[in-house]
Amino acid sequence: MSDEITLFEEFVSPLIKLNTVAVNKEECEMAANYVWELFIKNNFDSEVIITEEGNPVVIAKINGETDKYLLFYDHYDVQPAEPIDEWNTPPFELTVKDGKYIARGIADNKGDLVSRIIAVRSYIEENGELPIGIKFVVEGEEEQGSMHLKDALMQKRDFFKDVIGVIWEFGHYTKDEKINLILGLKGLLYMILKKKVIDHDAHSSLAVVLPSAVWEMIAFLHNMKEKGLRELPESNFGIIDARKVIEEIEKANYTVYWDPKTLKEEYGITKFVNNMSDEDAKIAYYQNPTFNIDGIVAGYTGPGAKTVLPKEIEVKIDFRLVPYQNPEAIAEAFIKVAKDAGVEAKIHSYTKPVFTEFDHPFTQKVANAIKNLGEKFYISPWSPASGPMDLFVYDLDLPTIAGIGISYWGSRAHSPNENVRINDVIRTIKIIKGIIKSFEK
Repeated sequence: MSDEITLFEEFVSPLIKLNTVAVNKEECEMAANYVWELFIKNNFDSEVIITEEGNPVVIAKINGETDKYLLFYDHYDVQPAEPIDEWNTPPFELTVKDGKYIARGIADNKGDLVSRIIAVRSYIEENGELPIGIKFVVEGEEEQGSMHLKDALMQKRDFFKDVIGVIWEFGHYTKDEKINLILGLKGLLYMILKKKVIDHDAHSSLAVVLPSAVWEMIAFLHNMKEKGLRELPESNFGIIDARKVIEEIEKANYTVYWDPKTLKEEYGITKFVNNMSDEDAKIAYYQNPTFNIDGIVAGYTGPGAKTVLPKEIEVKIDFRLVPYQNPEAIAEAFIKVAKDAGVEAKIHSYTKPVFTEFDHPFTQKVANAIKNLGEKFYISPWSPASGPMDLFVYDLDLPTIAGIGISYWGSRAHSPNENVRINDVIRTIKIIKGIIKSFEK
């Protein structure tokens, strides 16, 4: 096992050093080439797919005893490391401290990618041959909505015809040290709103006679949150009953993951929004779509004071959607309502909500493999996080399961001091090898 950890550090360190925020095209190209080289070094056949405007996508395969394949989906792009001054160690340098690896991307998702490559390599070294072939798809725009991934997948559609299922990119150990096996993802609709009401910024004293783009945008957003979204038929259509899915899982003697105590502790709160009880919050966590303001840019935000009435405002919002809401239909309806309010609204990106049925043979295969390893785990209908899983489930007709990864409840993905525990890397490699072994005849 020490050899696996040595390899992990050797393989992941050069990837960590690259600041692969999706807009950093040059570093993303370097990362794609490095991932390609890593696959070749470990005896995979591999190819880099170039899309017209997006970052490169790397695919790879290695054969097994059968003509079927298990596919892993991962990504090499990361979230921005800012605010840099909140990091205790350099974000783009692998640091080993207190039994943990610390770096941007170590949890999401460079560490998972490398751990899976090592698991395949280690299985072959220990057993001589894989019982099932392994394939990978590794992209570079997941954190920005995977806008060009479909183009890459459609270029290589035949690559997926012999795949029986997909293990998704993320997974974490809960506070009670269990796996949370996740059957799907909420969808994401990300939009950019703009409003301009005067030709140029004005002296703030004129706010008594001139319109304010900021106040008008706030009024629009507040109205949409309080009642406007409920009045859009498109936002209420297709919502699955999460309670029924949860009941099906619990009838099979599995527990659906929900840890309100840890969630409150992690974010320093004592109660949930609207004073929801822990049980009501559990249902909301899985059942409800969200309407969230990600950021607002308007006027003067520099040091000191500048008394100004801003001419315009830009707001970035996102909706997390549950199966089977339609992000395109919701966006179209929202854009119309926004236009009537004098707000320009545009789609930035979206992914559809998706999940694989609990009773699907692939779901049961993965669950039984983990059970046979003696691992205790939860099963959850879907994650509130999002990603391009719909491309695999809907466009490629592949069952897809998430939740098997090296992160833990305190990994701080997307935040400063992102980290994973070294023992979890070892544990996850063992679990992946166990899942591969379950395909032996």
